[in-house]
Amino acid sequence: MKKILFILIFIGTALNAWAQCDELFISEYIEGSRNNKALEIYNPTGSSVDLSKYRITRWQNGSATWTPQYSDSLKGTLDSRDVLVCVLDRRDTTKIGQDTPVVLSLRLKADLFLSANYNVSYAMSFNGDDAMSLDKYNPTTDKWLPVDIIGKIGERPSPGWSNKPPYTGTGTWYTVDKTLIRKDSVVSGIKKNPSIFNPEVEWELNPRDMFDSLGFHYCLCGWPAATKSVDPISVSLYPNPALEKTTAFLFFEPIDVVVTDMRGMEIQLSSGVSETASRAGYVIWEANTSGLSAGVYHLQFKGAKGEMATARLMK
Repeated sequence: MKKILFILIFIGTALNAWAQCDELFISEYIEGSRNNKALEIYNPTGSSVDLSKYRITRWQNGSATWTPQYSDSLKGTLDSRDVLVCVLDRRDTTKIGQDTPVVLSLRLKADLFLSANYNVSYAMSFNGDDAMSLDKYNPTTDKWLPVDIIGKIGERPSPGWSNKPPYTGTGTWYTVDKTLIRKDSVVSGIKKNPSIFNPEVEWELNPRDMFDSLGFHYCLCGWPAATKSVDPISVSLYPNPALEKTTAFLFFEPIDVVVTDMRGMEIQLSSGVSETASRAGYVIWEANTSGLSAGVYHLQFKGAKGEMATARLMK
């Protein structure tokens, strides 16, 4: 009965989530070393989106007053359930100081380079104390309005937003020297400037200069677009970090799960398939993590027909 109830809750949550998947939002945030800055924008809708109606804005040092240098316009078309990786345009490997190039591994992930000239725009030269927004142009009102916000516009934390009240530097720093990935339960952006910004609510915390998850995103809106050459697919775990147990929603039934630690050593983990969801062919996989030591682990799922998926588990 508990398993049936869990399945029904999951399907109900998914149906409600899909109803909200109607607007672009920021799926990944990278505030790395030197000029390693990037934002990933995800299209959760069922249709392609014209990006010329959107811009990225940096609200520098707590400012709430917009100036043209704060924003960079986007361009092109973003396919359904695909992502756009925007990277700070610092590519000249002969430069130093303020123009130190973005590292090659991040440059190779870019779909669009922005803010090439600091005197024209510095939207992508953000630091951990700058709020960031994804804005959309409304032709009826002739105004740009946010469809997603990271941070709180008009507030300057020191050195970045954090997970303890008042969320402006107390506790664990999230927006400075970190990679943040939007939790898979998030299906829409923050459209109204929040009274407080607690990044722990919607974002998974990852180390500085971690770029391996850029280029695709999974949430309850659906699987990453097939147009992206991502093999194997990456799936999210919940909860993560996981103290006692964790769950993954897979698109195939795994016949083997390999767990390795950061040294590459294989770890034994008690796990198994709980149920197969009746909608969209989801398979619910559960694992007992209580016996794991604190750390980061890599999971590889293998299916009978050659399917493969990976996940990053934190304990």
